[in-house]
Amino acid sequence: MIRIKLPTHKHPLYPTPWVSRCKGCPRRGGYVKDGYRCYECAISFHKECAEAILEIHHPSHHAHPLSLVFKRRGPKNCKLCGVYLYNSKYYQCSICDFVVHTACAKNPPPNVIEYPKAHEHSLVIAKDLSDFKCDFCGEEIQGSYRYRCSPCRLEFEIGCSMLALEIDYPYHPKHPLKFLTKEEHHFSDGKCLICGEELGLKFYHCSICKFSVDVSCVRDPPPLTVLFPKAHEHQLSLTPRKISFDCDACGMAGDRSPYSCQQCYFMIHQICIDLPEIINVNRHEHRLSRRLHLSPESWVCGFCHKNVDWSYGAYSCSICPNYVIHSKCAIRDDVWDKLELKGIPEEPQDIEPFKVSSILTFNTSVLMLSVPCFLNLSSMKVIHAPCTTITTRIWNALLAINGTVNCLVAMTAALE
Repeated sequence: MIRIKLPTHKHPLYPTPWVSRCKGCPRRGGYVKDGYRCYECAISFHKECAEAILEIHHPSHHAHPLSLVFKRRGPKNCKLCGVYLYNSKYYQCSICDFVVHTACAKNPPPNVIEYPKAHEHSLVIAKDLSDFKCDFCGEEIQGSYRYRCSPCRLEFEIGCSMLALEIDYPYHPKHPLKFLTKEEHHFSDGKCLICGEELGLKFYHCSICKFSVDVSCVRDPPPLTVLFPKAHEHQLSLTPRKISFDCDACGMAGDRSPYSCQQCYFMIHQICIDLPEIINVNRHEHRLSRRLHLSPESWVCGFCHKNVDWSYGAYSCSICPNYVIHSKCAIRDDVWDKLELKGIPEEPQDIEPFKVSSILTFNTSVLMLSVPCFLNLSSMKVIHAPCTTITTRIWNALLAINGTVNCLVAMTAALE
């Protein structure tokens, strides 16, 4: 699997065909083709955001250069689009505290919009950074650029300037969708029908069909078809409606807009379409591979110890025939190291046995050493004899367990 190192992020990044939530720009939801994913941080970036330059001179701020910042504490709002920058990648002037998203810096708004969708007159950008109320959505905006119609004395935030009050949406061709704000809360279930995320302050809605979709999924909708998905051998098509289903990749229930295969009645969550194929987990010493189906017998998850339905996808070990783990359990943040291992050669995992510097007492289960046992993590200078031969991955799993548990019990829990 190809991986690259970019100066904008401290860990290696892996190419990914689709990005729905980028940490480098204000787009909320939606899907954009091509990007990078950091499996260690479990975050994704659009291609243009990941490849951002470390320092720029920007026409919106002539006085000083802007430096790239990532995950700076405290919420700020982009001075160009007005969207908050909390936990994202952006450019900042260290002297003036002027901040902009990477995407806004690369593609600044034009000075004039001749034919805006939000208004019947042309709009001219106003670059003063005072607070104002957007006359399109009604939101109070703090210190950012805005578009202004002088004859009508109206002001629009950058993001609203190209929105229309009514649109035709390809995934809901029956009726047009109307622009609404969160204040009009008598709609559907409060979630985007396409991505399932909570609706933002602005969204589009069909009152006849109770169809609501976030602005980001209007601008950047998910692909209608996926030709070569990881999770299935056939082409998958989006089903953009409310529908109850059990995901064939993870076995969990879904309630909207899955991808489905018309040939085999296969249905899958959008977020499960790119599940990793080969992974390490800290509950098992060998690599695990994703299986579309298991053999028809009784299986128990190696993490949560609940039954695993053999007809759904799961992860299994090719060396230990009885070890399987639910897909959702396998990709938990506290279980998976966020690395996709397909195409990466496997390395030996055994560690050197402990060297006993001096034996104080000995019996069949315990060696008394002159150094502390880091598996026990207590003040006693002991190590269990079985602990001297465990592999690297089990060793790391034991170190992640609370140090108050007994060493032998901890080892048993990790090996189950």
